[in-house]
Amino acid sequence: MKRFALLVAATAVLAGPAAAQDGPRVAHQPSDRIPFSAAIQVGDTYWLSGKLGATAETRAMTEGRMAAETHNVMRAFGELLDELGLDWDDLVRATVYVTDIDGYAEMNEAYAQYFRGVDPPSRVAVEVSGLVGGALVEISFVAVRTD
Repeated sequence: MKRFALLVAATAVLAGPAAAQDGPRVAHQPSDRIPFSAAIQVGDTYWLSGKLGATAETRAMTEGRMAAETHNVMRAFGELLDELGLDWDDLVRATVYVTDIDGYAEMNEAYAQYFRGVDPPSRVAVEVSGLVGGALVEISFVAVRTD
């Protein structure tokens, strides 16, 4: 019985600091109508949901559509980063989904423009069979507040 009491006491002491830490919190929620958060913060880490760049205008395009969508996505992330008090150099991980790997170079050229003078995050890019709304590209990021 003494061992059990000692084990319970030790567990409580060790779990105390972990229980006192801040858990995940919604860092940005643009609307109650969407079933996900644009950003979740856990400590100094921010998990930024994927963004699409498809609009009625980009869907009507043929040439340059992948680049146009990528710019739309990256501008939207720029606004979100500003709202969260973050910057491009706080991004540590990117995931890029494209529906046509032949458009990878076009996406990459547009994407790279946002990291001039800043070390870009690590990244994975994959081709998928489709994205919501007929989009050609979706990008998500993980950021860590470094200041």
